[in-house]
Amino acid sequence: MTTPAQDAAAPLEQVPLLDVQSMGHDPTRPPRAASPTKVFRPWSPEQAALLPASKRDYLGNDHLAVFLLDVVPMLDLHAIRDAYAEDRGQPPYDPRMLTVLLVYAYSQGISSSRQIERRCREDLAFMYLTGDAQPDHDTICAFRRRHLAAFQTVFLETLRVAQEAGGLTVGRIALDGTKIHANASKHKAMSYARMPERHAALQAEVQRLVEEAEALDRAEDAQYGRGRRGDEWPAELRDPVTRPQRLREAKARLEAARKRELAATKQAQIDKIEAAKQALETAAREHAAAAGTPEPNTARPDPKAQRNFTDPESRIMKTADGFQQCYNAQVAVTVGSQFVVAADVVTAPNDKQQLQPMVAHVIANVGEPAGVIADSGYFSEANVQAMEQRQGRPLEVHIAVERARHGAPATGPPRGRIPNGLSVADRMRRRLRTQAGRRIYAQRKITVEPVIGQIKGRGFRRFSLRGLTGAKGELQLVCAVHNLVKLWRTGVARLVSAKGDRECAYA
Repeated sequence: MTTPAQDAAAPLEQVPLLDVQSMGHDPTRPPRAASPTKVFRPWSPEQAALLPASKRDYLGNDHLAVFLLDVVPMLDLHAIRDAYAEDRGQPPYDPRMLTVLLVYAYSQGISSSRQIERRCREDLAFMYLTGDAQPDHDTICAFRRRHLAAFQTVFLETLRVAQEAGGLTVGRIALDGTKIHANASKHKAMSYARMPERHAALQAEVQRLVEEAEALDRAEDAQYGRGRRGDEWPAELRDPVTRPQRLREAKARLEAARKRELAATKQAQIDKIEAAKQALETAAREHAAAAGTPEPNTARPDPKAQRNFTDPESRIMKTADGFQQCYNAQVAVTVGSQFVVAADVVTAPNDKQQLQPMVAHVIANVGEPAGVIADSGYFSEANVQAMEQRQGRPLEVHIAVERARHGAPATGPPRGRIPNGLSVADRMRRRLRTQAGRRIYAQRKITVEPVIGQIKGRGFRRFSLRGLTGAKGELQLVCAVHNLVKLWRTGVARLVSAKGDRECAYA
């Protein structure tokens, strides 16, 4: 006779795979090195803090994120705040937070809204700027696209802050342009000469697909009768003998539906080609009317003129990587301080027509400059005369007439008086050969070219937004970021935080 205790199965004892104590190691104490007296610093990644630590203390007062958060109260963001006039819906994120978030993200070379969302969860500086909020990528992208026009105000505000901090003084400015890739592939473009041929081929393909689908419909109507789909649950499907035939017929109906969908897709391509063709013809007529050509309505585009279907406003432009789908970004930079005081995006591949508009932008933003420096891409007699004969105070310009050959020996300075009867180009060549002219023109390569390199070095080599308006707004944001980073790095700002009267030490 057995007892109940003997009948019950005895529980199995679990044997540990690794006995830490048997190895002579105390998990609460750091391990020792080979030397008996050498110890390591304590490491407790899972240790919870008794009190929450300030992220600002971790980053330090000289961090860029801290600087940007101190500058935000000084920026006039009413153009962004005034866009929220509706009382309906959930409270949106603070526009100041999203603005400083975008500025810091672009300063770190991050323009993807999904990457910004990820950094808000993983990066301490991003978490500090958002106050531990985690806006999703749709919110970030919608905010950026909604306030494109307001980024112009943000850019102007950075200039005002830089002037008040004593870091920006308007002297001579240097102009230059650079090609920035559009958010479109050059393989999605088509020339004007190829459009009629492609239009006819697609039209024929659509006609063929529609006729084949209609033939299948007529065959099914003859078999099943009008008003019947033919997919009702018949007895034939329950019969293994007739089931394969009915399945083949169902496949034919699916094929007809697929042909109709494909025909609709092809028709959409035809509509895009027709719209692109009309846009090129309209642009040709407008260009002929502006040039004073007789009978501009009869003007036709260049057969090689192209139109992109993804971003129709972008253009094929020559770059260091060959011909790419790009926009032409223009910047005006102050000599010495390297602040961007004007920026614009154009679709023209050359810079010749951009000097006068850019100088007008500079005057509107920060006042009249002391002079203008530009490379040979901006030279024309009309541009030189417009600057030197402008109403008010003429502007002295130093513009290269032609591109200098690399390694060519420099010519000596001119001697004697300026001869009479020199053309505008010859007078400019003579000016650049003087010692003062060489010294002034040499400032261009240490002013605007490094700024373009710094902007592209932060990862801005491709626009994230499509269309000319989107590209303009994004470039304004990028230039505002550059000015704030320049102000932070130069250390000229003794900016007072909105939270108190303490001085902030940066750089």
